Amino acid sequence: MNKAVETIKKGQNVTTEELFEVVNAYMLTTLSLRMPGRDKDVVMSMQVNQYERFHGDHKFSQQCTGFNSVMYVLKAEDLVSVDGEYNQKADAFYITCKLKNGMELWLMLVNVSGSETQIETDGFYETDVYDIKEFLDDVIHEKNEYYCILARITDVFGFDLKIRNPIRTYINTLDGLALHISDDMNTFEVPVFDDSINLIYMKEADSSKEIIVKPYGQPFMEIRMLFFKKHE
Repeated sequence: MNKAVETIKKGQNVTTEELFEVVNAYMLTTLSLRMPGRDKDVVMSMQVNQYERFHGDHKFSQQCTGFNSVMYVLKAEDLVSVDGEYNQKADAFYITCKLKNGMELWLMLVNVSGSETQIETDGFYETDVYDIKEFLDDVIHEKNEYYCILARITDVFGFDLKIRNPIRTYINTLDGLALHISDDMNTFEVPVFDDSINLIYMKEADSSKEIIVKPYGQPFMEIRMLFFKKHE
């Protein structure tokens, strides 16, 4: 469980930024702007998975979207107070922000014990589409020792596609850049054309490599490809 959440569970205090950074540790957070009063009518609600300081303010957005197409910026001077609360029965974490205009910014994370991202804590390092393209080209042209045993495409809403032993995994350059995964029955292709927007990670072991791609325009999707070394 996230360190800040554990600290709140113990009744201890954390900083505002540490509270907001909990968003980066989990796959999905629901952000709502609510009216004051007992009913707390929702003015606006959206799903986010990225937090960053933005010119001293607090920016909540979706990964891999770019162009500030989906974001909420909380001005530092508009924030009156912020509190974090863990609900053990619901396994949920709530962040409540009181604003100067009387409204309330509310952040809700569910399944806190099981949905924390493992990329940074599981040996992955960030790389880019060009390094991945070179590696995949060497795989498909048998210039290295690896083959792809499994490609799995998932999102946080329950989508789960597995392609076992895909014959072709490469970066298609015919129309921009696109990650192509296919076998004799299935084809999956998704744009990865802008390396500043995609998130790509790799983990290496003695006899395997694992690649994670979070592609442009799919903020809650994750593509995992597992490669093994060939045996002589």
